[in-house]
Amino acid sequence: MKKLNRNTYLSICLLLLLSLIFSSTTIAQLHPRGYSSPEVHSDKTVTFNFRAPRASEVKLNTQCLSEEVVMQKGDNGVWSITVGPVVPDIYPYHFVVDGIGVADPINPDIFPNEGFKNSLVEIPGDSPGVADIKNIPHGTVARRYYHSDVLDVRSLLVYTPPGYEKSTTKNYPVLYLLHGSTDTEETWTKVGRANIIIDNLIEQGKAESMIIIMPYGRAYPKYGFDSGSLRDSANLFEFHKDFTENILPFVEGNYRIKKGPKSRAITGFSGGGGESLFIGLS
Repeated sequence: MKKLNRNTYLSICLLLLLSLIFSSTTIAQLHPRGYSSPEVHSDKTVTFNFRAPRASEVKLNTQCLSEEVVMQKGDNGVWSITVGPVVPDIYPYHFVVDGIGVADPINPDIFPNEGFKNSLVEIPGDSPGVADIKNIPHGTVARRYYHSDVLDVRSLLVYTPPGYEKSTTKNYPVLYLLHGSTDTEETWTKVGRANIIIDNLIEQGKAESMIIIMPYGRAYPKYGFDSGSLRDSANLFEFHKDFTENILPFVEGNYRIKKGPKSRAITGFSGGGGESLFIGLS
């Protein structure tokens, strides 16, 4: 057997050490607490797990059930429950630990909302739906910042359709999409999957390629969450002013927008629907 010189020997040892480090890191990332949650099974049942060894009671609260259900505690301190089968959809859920609601700490999918902190679980259907990611051209979602004379620096999400970046001359219609009362601008993409839905509809020829603007509808910091619904007059009038004086000029000055009312639309959900009526009709 050929004898290794000192440098070769040290190189091999270093490679083995790095291999062990990266392997350990990967294992830690995949199983940070020795369990996973939620676990969606092939029969569309779902297992939820939550580690709370000192808790007296842990319940599951989810929109796929009509009421909260008590979870069972295991010897390892992990509380578990399996529910379903569940109708395919995306559902918010959280755990109620001794009366206190908490999101799932090992699930990165969070429902963006100012009134509650829920995690999300998706039960896939047997065939791809309108909100499922498919192997088709996809648009781009970007966060943009603009200056508001009253509300200082603000941000919004902008969806541009497939091909927008490559075509430098084509102009597009624009849809302003407003979120619900306690939601945020991220709810439309992280929960509503508006960008995925419009990708699919454009590919199917059921929708025209368009730009979608998703602003944050609360007039913070002038009016915070304590002011109530986005339909309350204080928030409503201030956001209307920000929309017409800042958002519209920013969008039309930075994106290739078709001019005229026939190429511009506004709609929303819940409180955002009220905002849409107020802005659109006034």
